Amino acid sequence: MPSLVLFVVKNLAIGAIIGLTVACWLVAFGTVGSHLSSGRGDYVAVVMIAYSMASCFGMGFLATALMFLE
Repeated sequence: MPSLVLFVVKNLAIGAIIGLTVACWLVAFGTVGSHLSSGRGDYVAVVMIAYSMASCFGMGFLATALMFLE
């Protein structure tokens, strides 16, 4: 695999893992978990929060890595 593709995939994955960790922490211990009821539609809300945080953190981590690349 070319080094640029490996760089992009690696940094996106690291940022997405950080975002998923933060989202899981917010659902388990933060304010998001206290607003969820035991209804059927709550799984969709958790998945939407996890996906949005993973994609935002992934792009932010990649942008930071590109900024510090020399």
